[in-house]
Amino acid sequence: MGKVRGIWSKKQTDEKALSVLSNGIWRKKQWRKKQTDEKVLSVLSNICSISIIIFVCMQILGFWKVEIDVIIPLLGVSMLIQAIQYWKKNKEVSKSYLLAAILTLVFSIFEFIIK
Repeated sequence: MGKVRGIWSKKQTDEKALSVLSNGIWRKKQWRKKQTDEKVLSVLSNICSISIIIFVCMQILGFWKVEIDVIIPLLGVSMLIQAIQYWKKNKEVSKSYLLAAILTLVFSIFEFIIK
């Protein structure tokens, strides 16, 4: 039984590698299969992730002296987007992302009000 799984996963891996090697056609097909709302969420998630990485690097290097008031809400928005993306795939994981996003956003709002 272990051999069957190994052969099956090897076959899938080989097919995926061949499709990726053929000029990135696999990614284009996957992108075309997505619905418009999934594409928008994917782009928003990438924008949030890139901006978080840039802000954290600026904070670490000392270029940006503002505290983490911007990064925490961006993390909350990013987790909220991930919760929406995972809702169709796994609702339990999505609920944990949603809870974390709500806690992060509430924390950042209270922190903003206190300051």
